[in-house]
Amino acid sequence: MKWSLTAITFLLILLAAGCGGEAADRSDDTSDQAEEIAGPEALGNRVADVYEEMYASLNEVVNRGLTAEELWPLIAAMKEDYISQFVELGAVREGMTEEQKQAANRALTSRFYDLDQDIFNSVNDAIILYRDLDNSLANEISQMNILTQYADYELLKQQEPQEAVRLGIQ
Repeated sequence: MKWSLTAITFLLILLAAGCGGEAADRSDDTSDQAEEIAGPEALGNRVADVYEEMYASLNEVVNRGLTAEELWPLIAAMKEDYISQFVELGAVREGMTEEQKQAANRALTSRFYDLDQDIFNSVNDAIILYRDLDNSLANEISQMNILTQYADYELLKQQEPQEAVRLGIQ
């Protein structure tokens, strides 16, 4: 069961690729980071860095032993914070040629193979625990896995058109 959840998680990451602390603890400003990105590989690596930071933060939060009621606002705030970071990185991606976008995707995908599987397993264990307590919360935590799609506007418009509209992505 644990292996299949890891495999599903990894497949979702790869699907999204085609395309730190909690929100208040974020130490770097994504806007400044986006301005410093010097090419497609740097963009892919930055998206991967943000994703890795997000997952480490998510792991820390979901394993605090909080009730579902206590966890909901933390997950909601974290999700919005990371969505905004990925959207800003997506704006950088939009200025790239198709070839550069593909290079960014390759850099991002290659980084996914290096991510800490223990963190993914730990988050998946927490999802299973919370699923029995609040299925909607478990689904919300699971959705964090695919937030990299917000850095790929075309993918976001295909997979989450209402979100693209909400964020002003044309």
